[in-house]
Amino acid sequence: MDGRRLYHVRMLEHINGRIAALSQSLHELDSEQGPSLVQISARLTQTLLTEGRILTCGVGQQSGLAQMLASQLNHKLSRDRPSLPALCLNTDTVLLSSIAAGSSGSEIYAHQLRAHGQANDLLLILCQNGNEPACMKALLAAHDRDIGSIVISGRENGQLGSIINHNDQELKIPATEASEVLPLQLACITLLAELIEHQLFG
Repeated sequence: MDGRRLYHVRMLEHINGRIAALSQSLHELDSEQGPSLVQISARLTQTLLTEGRILTCGVGQQSGLAQMLASQLNHKLSRDRPSLPALCLNTDTVLLSSIAAGSSGSEIYAHQLRAHGQANDLLLILCQNGNEPACMKALLAAHDRDIGSIVISGRENGQLGSIINHNDQELKIPATEASEVLPLQLACITLLAELIEHQLFG
């Protein structure tokens, strides 16, 4: 077998292995966290029904997922319907850089929550391992403002898990590696958007 053919075979084997692992993780997500996803979607829906906002944030690649969920709620996922009040805290780059320059990068979300957060809002945090300082300080700021929080993290939720209180809900992704956590979190936020649309608009 020539080198090019061998490379092709190895790449196919890698793809097949990754897809098989992802399929197994999705099955575990369904069996372990399906009821939690239903509960979280109901809480998000109730927040919207009581004129609260869904605030989202994340660090690194998870910041993109936070923005995606806010976009799905503000605009739509699969149907035309009224916009829903959702705000991603990591989209204003001028504000974020100003906060980071003036204090600490770990304050980029906490600063905004202390300024604008209301008790009827709900914060949704997306993180990989729970040790991200910006996510931890966001959760603490939410507590100070009596804002409930949803935390969607990897299986090992690090220091963030130790500061979650009775007003928060946690969903642990059945994975620890970034390459596995991220696609499962994407599945979660898509499912949550679908469930919210179904509960509000049938």
